[in-house]
Amino acid sequence: MGDDRTTRTEDDSPERSGSVLEHLSESTVLLEVSGADRDGVLRRLAELGAHTGRAYDADSTVAAALAREEEGSTGVGNGVALPHAKSAGAERPMVAFARSTEGVEWNALDGEPVHLVFLISLPEERSGDEHLGILAELSEALADGSCRQALLDAGSAAEVLTVLEDALDRSS
Repeated sequence: MGDDRTTRTEDDSPERSGSVLEHLSESTVLLEVSGADRDGVLRRLAELGAHTGRAYDADSTVAAALAREEEGSTGVGNGVALPHAKSAGAERPMVAFARSTEGVEWNALDGEPVHLVFLISLPEERSGDEHLGILAELSEALADGSCRQALLDAGSAAEVLTVLEDALDRSS
């Protein structure tokens, strides 16, 4: 298994409208995560956050995300999971994305494997409205099958950001 992390860019916080795009960057996108289970995907995404400085403790982010999964699966159906973690290990809000062509068992509501995962990590003190706003934006964008397909087809981290930006513009 090679390094499937995208190259870190100088611009870690793109100036784009919409809270999802304020917290997602090319350096928090994994275009293909293969051979991983749910916990492994969460770990890799949390480590991306630590790599970018948005989280300083990947372990606490993973622990918080797994604790949230125990309350109920964040696999929302249609091949999408939206795990979220309110953690003291988060320096600032972060959204990280992973794509799995083969699919990951997530105990999703529809019983199907997950192909698109967005980890939302926020400091505990900022977890109120911002957390709900990010979840709402992602849910609305990902409800569109063409957005999900475009994310599956995206050839680069920049293309992932463009797909989301277009989907969020359409839904606003």
